[in-house]
Amino acid sequence: MNPPHPGRYSGPQDNLHERLLHVPFHEAAPWLRVLLTGDPGAMGTDKLAYSVNPLLTALLIYRTDPGSYSGIVLDKRHTRAWGRDKQDLWFTALGNMAYDQVREQALYSGTDTDVRIVHGVDWAGSAHVMRLPELMREPAPHGALVMLPDANTMVYTVLRSRRSMPVIPFLYRTFLDLRTDGAVTDQLLWWRGGRVHGMSTLPADGGGVQVKHSPEFSNMIDRELPA
Repeated sequence: MNPPHPGRYSGPQDNLHERLLHVPFHEAAPWLRVLLTGDPGAMGTDKLAYSVNPLLTALLIYRTDPGSYSGIVLDKRHTRAWGRDKQDLWFTALGNMAYDQVREQALYSGTDTDVRIVHGVDWAGSAHVMRLPELMREPAPHGALVMLPDANTMVYTVLRSRRSMPVIPFLYRTFLDLRTDGAVTDQLLWWRGGRVHGMSTLPADGGGVQVKHSPEFSNMIDRELPA
């Protein structure tokens, strides 16, 4: 059973960072989460973060209000105070998110794979790309394609064969339909084997999309994806 959250904190963030240094790890641990953002350069270099690419970063967060998605970004001082390394805090945060509820919806794409929409209930839905295997609940040796139209929404599709490839324009149109002013990124993300790669996109005529394939993605399509 989780210890009670200390309650919503509305004071200066620096004060809360300092306060957390004196909170035992077992009390802070249940409120750790992961949150995705763009370029975190303005935050400084001491924050606890994993860079996907220059346009997408996963941040380690302490949840400041159990009734909202608000939080503060943890930094290196917290690893020292709690006697844990960044990886320990990362897996703690992902473990907590396994208990956060989401709402899922499947869309028929006309290919051999569906597009699935994930909305967060207890925590921001976009962050669940970092625990995608638990949501897919199926083998994905060739990975999945993901887009993040806003902080609380993730859309993804599992790649099954080359017949899955026409799903990409459908996935992109779903992204556009759900996009808000606060889209996390307009990249097409390729999740595979626990790693996330970002590929830039541009709208094309007729509702299509141009994707700048990474060499790894192109190699997978040409040499690994079954017909």
